[in-house]
Amino acid sequence: MNNEINRWQECISYLPDNKFFDIMRLYLGDIQTPYNKQRLVSSLASFIKKQENLDNLINYIDEFDAKIISAIAIIPAPTEKVIAQFFSAEYTMVEIYSAISNLKERLIVYEDNKILRLNPLIRENLEPFVNIKNILKEEQLASHSMEDEFSISPDFLLAFISFINIRGCSSKNDGSIKKNDLKHIEEVFHNRSSCIQKLLCAFINLRLVKEGEKSYEVDAERFKLFAQLPEKNQYALLCAAAGSYLGRDSLKAQAQLFLDVTASIPQSGYTRASIIKLAFLTGSSSENSIGGASRFSKILEAARQEAAGNSITGNEENKVSIIDRLLDSAIEFGLIQCVGQNEAEENIYVKGPVYRDEVFYAPEGTDLKVLNIDSTFTVTLMPGLRLQQSLPFSEFMVIKNYSVAPEFEISRHSLSVAFDKGWDIQKITETLEKFSNYGIPQNLRISIADWHNSYSSARLYLGYVLKVTDSNINFAENNPNIKRYIKEKLGEGIYLLNIPVDHDVNDFIAGSGLEFMGRIRNSQAEAEKLPFPVLHAARGITVEEKDDYKINFAAAGDQIKLLMKTVAEMNLEINQKESISHKIHQRLILSPDHLRHTSIRSEIIEADGMDYSGKLHLLEAALKESDMVELTIPEFNSNDKFWKLLGKVKFLSKETGDSIVVFESYPQQDTHHFVLSRITHVRRLRY
Repeated sequence: MNNEINRWQECISYLPDNKFFDIMRLYLGDIQTPYNKQRLVSSLASFIKKQENLDNLINYIDEFDAKIISAIAIIPAPTEKVIAQFFSAEYTMVEIYSAISNLKERLIVYEDNKILRLNPLIRENLEPFVNIKNILKEEQLASHSMEDEFSISPDFLLAFISFINIRGCSSKNDGSIKKNDLKHIEEVFHNRSSCIQKLLCAFINLRLVKEGEKSYEVDAERFKLFAQLPEKNQYALLCAAAGSYLGRDSLKAQAQLFLDVTASIPQSGYTRASIIKLAFLTGSSSENSIGGASRFSKILEAARQEAAGNSITGNEENKVSIIDRLLDSAIEFGLIQCVGQNEAEENIYVKGPVYRDEVFYAPEGTDLKVLNIDSTFTVTLMPGLRLQQSLPFSEFMVIKNYSVAPEFEISRHSLSVAFDKGWDIQKITETLEKFSNYGIPQNLRISIADWHNSYSSARLYLGYVLKVTDSNINFAENNPNIKRYIKEKLGEGIYLLNIPVDHDVNDFIAGSGLEFMGRIRNSQAEAEKLPFPVLHAARGITVEEKDDYKINFAAAGDQIKLLMKTVAEMNLEINQKESISHKIHQRLILSPDHLRHTSIRSEIIEADGMDYSGKLHLLEAALKESDMVELTIPEFNSNDKFWKLLGKVKFLSKETGDSIVVFESYPQQDTHHFVLSRITHVRRLRY
């Protein structure tokens, strides 16, 4: 604790002189020269620890203060920017930065190398305010949602995979699904087209599908790898990939963040603003040190590096935009579901059934009878299979209607696609019998045989054909370096190879052991399938909850009334009374005794629209001392709607009859030019 107090004293001593002496005059009165900074800081510490001052300082804390104090105490290595983003869904930037500035001026919070910390002299007194419930309050449903609960599932993924496999799906240059395909999707999936659009983007970005000549083609081998992942991990990766293409590190980080956030959502649910706050808590490093880096910062850095490598611009997204994008995908996929609204009419979200562990599957090795096949070759799929078990269905039957129990269809076209992929009659019938409740109807068996005969009656091949002499037939069919490339035996010693025509066959030639007269040179071979990132088990927040602390607002109000009465009785000029009244309402004056010895100066802190000279003086002083300023400006073409901007004055240009203010907003660092007369209110933040 002594080290922390010493550090606090150093940070106060290292403040710019103008800010240092403002603080000293506020709490200790006029400073006599010669002075010693260390002694002044020690006197300030003694002033804070005086029981009356300490009690009033604590009594002044309101609900908003308690939220910021809790966030600073709980979030590792919090900066002003982090706290502002943390509360961005609840408060404006101006409100947050003004509150932090006020807490610093009240000596509750100090800044250490840009990291916000609680004053160690009063930390024990602040402990009751450090409560997870201050920033993540429990929600109460005021109204229930009447919408049907939807969530992606192995059956839903299977349905869309089969759609791509059999019907085909293509997109425009902007990535949106083409009109005809979108029409078919609406007919099959019923109002789930936006979900399908996001799912297609995720498939593309995860390289589960690739662009073919006319439509996307499913990468069967990569889908097999994907289907082997735990279901929660599959969906986390889909959420991360649904918004944009991510490199491997960013994909892993964002998918892991999603797992950790969903694990932390309580049964009663949270609003969107609270879920964003969860992301800050769960997405941070466990070390609350000056140099500690949160997982969020690592995500952002990885995104920036990928942007530099791919020449992508506009990647300076903040933490809120990352979790916003994940949330949009998760809500669309039904992995986070709206159950109703609270009294403020904010949506309340709970985690979907998969993350509530309410979805059950048969143990591995168990063959569930989930297929019902009718005489029209419509296959109804009942729930119970994991994607890994049901994935083969997507290669020989196509989704017909997705509802409570999805209906697929086995047709001449779907079987033709399956035959192209190497399926035969025996493999198809064995797969159906393995999962069918009542077996395969006889008319379907006959049709499968007829369609196969029709398919086999004439074939057109495109690819490399290997022809060997009779003496080399046994060698070719038993050599693993040749056998693995044989797609189909066309005749004795004649084989169709599974090497695409635009790929290099030199590796095959070199490893076959056969003698060739010539070589065919072309593009490189297909890249090896990389495994998906390994995600660890979800880790929710571990902040210990405390009993509610009742903040005594009445005590603060009574103290302000007492001080204002004392000011009214003091023999002061009007400007001095206005200045000291402002300090009282900012909760900077702690007691009547403090009021009597504080340095009372007629200092302009705020100026309104009609006070041109006051605004100009205030902005000139802020420019000179590089102080933050809050501006209130009417919206464009409107005199009754206003917006507030926080930042610093960079330049003042006095023109005839008016002045131009060059202003840099914070934290965006955008440059604005304002006419001074149009600014309706100016407030200077001194700390």
